[in-house]
Amino acid sequence: MPEVELLLTGFTFNTDQGRLGLSTCVLIRGRQTILVDTGPMGRRELLVNALRQRGLAPDGVQMVVLTHAHWDHTQNVDLFPRATFVIHPAELDYARNPKPNDWATARYFVDTLRGKQVREVTEGEELEPGVRVVETPGHTKGHISLVVETSRGRVAIAGDAIGDAYAALQGKPYLIFWDEQLAMQSVQKILAQTRTLYPGHDRPFRLNEGKIEYLGGDTGIRLFGNLGWPYGDAQVTLGALVPPRQVIVVR
Repeated sequence: MPEVELLLTGFTFNTDQGRLGLSTCVLIRGRQTILVDTGPMGRRELLVNALRQRGLAPDGVQMVVLTHAHWDHTQNVDLFPRATFVIHPAELDYARNPKPNDWATARYFVDTLRGKQVREVTEGEELEPGVRVVETPGHTKGHISLVVETSRGRVAIAGDAIGDAYAALQGKPYLIFWDEQLAMQSVQKILAQTRTLYPGHDRPFRLNEGKIEYLGGDTGIRLFGNLGWPYGDAQVTLGALVPPRQVIVVR
């Protein structure tokens, strides 16, 4: 029976100097070693260290599932030379020619998969017994999530279909790059199958009668930076709590 383990907690912070998008990275251990999302380049060292702490090297990962093509989920694909990369065909097709206003899908993304083994998957396909693909479009055109049957019960690795606890409570993700109605349907589709979720930019949680129960993961992030002489290094600590915010639809 496959087991799910959090490798890196996801965060999202917006600043007046740019967006800080750090995706959740999840490990599935069953018949295969499966990584869900690779995160951005800035988390490369953390990702490798998290694998090593579990007795794994990048070349020991057999499969990498990309929930979608956004930069903050995909920039480390080159770390995994022996992996099969799993993605929805609609997502791969869209990534070849993203909308002009889509600032999250890198035009070079498809090139990063060149020469690699790519498996295109659709609704209901099993990656192995107990690991099933669920189509969850809306946030992006071909977004996918996984439903996993573990010894502790059924869980969903939602990606950005349910990016955080607030998205589960409000019924839609906070950033939508494809279709708002589909995004809302995808939230309900996941919640109809399980209320235990690994979101794309938050700690794992269980949704129980409208209340969020967090299930571990990092609860904060520290930012370090040099503001220049004479201030020296600055340090800012941010908590994981995200206040209610307006949904953004990128058209």
